Amino acid sequence: MRNKSLKSYFSAILLSSVFTASAVTLEEAREMYRAGDFAGALPVFLDTYKSKPKDAALNQWIGVCLIQEGRPDEAVKYLKFAHEKGVAEAPRYLAELAFYDYDFDKAEDYIARYEKSLKKSRKPLPEDMKALQARVDLARNMLDRVEKIVIIDSIAVDRDEFFKAYRLSPESGSVNDAGVLPPGFEAAVPATVYMPETRSFMAWAAPDSMENYVLVGANQLFDGSWETPRPLGDALSLNGDSNYPFMMSDGITLYYANDGEESLGGYDIFISRKDETDFLQPQNIGMPYNSPYDDYLLAIDEVTGVGWWATDRNQLGDYITIYKFIPSDLRNNYPADTPGLADKARITSYRSTWEEGADYSELLETIRNIDPDRKVKKEDFRFAMPGGRVYTTWDDFKLPRARRLMEDYMRYKATLDNDIAELASLRARYRKGDKGLKDAILKLEKRILTERDDLKSKANEIVKAER
Repeated sequence: MRNKSLKSYFSAILLSSVFTASAVTLEEAREMYRAGDFAGALPVFLDTYKSKPKDAALNQWIGVCLIQEGRPDEAVKYLKFAHEKGVAEAPRYLAELAFYDYDFDKAEDYIARYEKSLKKSRKPLPEDMKALQARVDLARNMLDRVEKIVIIDSIAVDRDEFFKAYRLSPESGSVNDAGVLPPGFEAAVPATVYMPETRSFMAWAAPDSMENYVLVGANQLFDGSWETPRPLGDALSLNGDSNYPFMMSDGITLYYANDGEESLGGYDIFISRKDETDFLQPQNIGMPYNSPYDDYLLAIDEVTGVGWWATDRNQLGDYITIYKFIPSDLRNNYPADTPGLADKARITSYRSTWEEGADYSELLETIRNIDPDRKVKKEDFRFAMPGGRVYTTWDDFKLPRARRLMEDYMRYKATLDNDIAELASLRARYRKGDKGLKDAILKLEKRILTERDDLKSKANEIVKAER
């Protein structure tokens, strides 16, 4: 995952200020600091702080080290002191901390202060701060439209195999690792692969020629092989990496994650719908699903009526949080003036989303008892239709003529399958020394070529009739 988390983001920030120190040990710590060894420098800085609590530069260094070590709450007081004492770089860090704390007004204020300090030395606002300002603006708009949802549970799971915690009914499809891909198919690292119940279609993320992650898909062919992967649509890229697709059973609605310009955090969750030929312009689904951190792999089980999504917002190291929620057909937002709206957006307590007296234990038990490997559909055949649809039963056909043509197709296919089996038997006997079969083999090979062409024509007739 190309994580845009708080810790990794701050790792990219370079300090321009050069400070002096008298003690040798402090100078060594400063060198460690400049080299990025924040864990090594921090104890020395904290020890020095005991005798120099009013040292502005020292407060700045401690604050940055604490951020890098995943302790942002502790960093605030040191950075505020540094800012009050005029350390020029302090506001940029405070702006970041305020942003990740959902205090978007304060984040904007610190950005303005930082820009003002830069103007004194005639320096422009760095590009990363301009990007942060854009994210602050986006976040403020999102905070006015926080969806009111019921979250029935949250779990912390291992980051490397988080998708295995999703318990989906077979009818809703499955989320798999890249191991299900045919040999030679490229995939993002990491990647999840969506497959419908029929397992005749796959959607996943793969690198393009510029090494950006784009969503691709492939259909299974008549002979069991897979077609060459193709991009699902240019509109889905959004100038960033796309990953973690999930298709609803309607074959039209797609959820996925993207970390481009329209993303609040690293990865945000987007929704797109497909028309007759392509996916339409995606929309960011907003808060509380998305946050200043990574949010990804939203899946909805229409059988149980439960949705799932993963998030890094709780900063659990090698673990991530998965929320289970009850989706709604119609979006219902909290009023913009709702007290504690930021807490609802960040999901301070998922139980606060429950209605009074609500009990979801039975629903959670239903989820626990799901058997993802259960087969619920009997396949009479497998016939690929345009758009990735696969017909597997006679009832899938909408028009009687298409159904009758399918009956002809099945007879033609049975004949072809029998001839292919016969050809394999003749070739085996030929290899064992029965050279008199040469003419029969050649004749059968020619007949099979004709039968393949006929079968393809029948398939085209079925598609035309069904349309």
